[in-house]
Amino acid sequence: MLRKLFQKIPRRNWLMLIPLCIGGLYFLLLELIAPAPRYILHTPLDDLIPFTAAFIIPYVTWYFYVAGTGVLLFFKDSDEFVRFAAFLSSGMIIACLIYTFWPNGQTLRPDLSAPQGPLETLVHLLYIIDTPTNSCPSIHVVYSIGSHAALVRYNRTYWRSKALPAVSLTAAVFIILSTVFVKQHSVICIVGGLLMALILYIVIYGRSAVRYYRAQKAAKAAY
Repeated sequence: MLRKLFQKIPRRNWLMLIPLCIGGLYFLLLELIAPAPRYILHTPLDDLIPFTAAFIIPYVTWYFYVAGTGVLLFFKDSDEFVRFAAFLSSGMIIACLIYTFWPNGQTLRPDLSAPQGPLETLVHLLYIIDTPTNSCPSIHVVYSIGSHAALVRYNRTYWRSKALPAVSLTAAVFIILSTVFVKQHSVICIVGGLLMALILYIVIYGRSAVRYYRAQKAAKAAY
């Protein structure tokens, strides 16, 4: 049964996994060998945002949000998966190039050497696994926007659920906010991630989005 399922998957879906892997390996390499950041990111607004350990929940949810979107599209909609994979891989590779030539980071993390409770323990583990470098643009932000856009497009074609876009948007917003509340990113990183996501959306989804909204407008006019 699984064999038949995988045989139905278009070859281009498998090929799009290559740039995704390249982007991921590039990021891991930077995490391992990149020198200390020369540019420390900080704004006065960062000081006003309190560290809130509970935001580790949406921060970790990001992994399931992005992976779940990718698996859904991989098996159900090849066209959207190719666009989604192009969005993610382009975002990661461009971000890594920025990290390479503009090595940046942040020093916003609180001292969690003695974490209080399970949520702070999770944040502490995050701090151990993920360094406070390679911060801007935020991959969490770029991938969240890409996942939301892909889910909305898939829903528009197949599910047509009125609730899913709102649920997805809420998840994306909380994930983006979580990056500053767990002190993993500066506000500058969010702005950089939003700008990159906007550019990628225009490049990858722009034409099809314009065609869709023109069709919607024509349908309303005819009605």
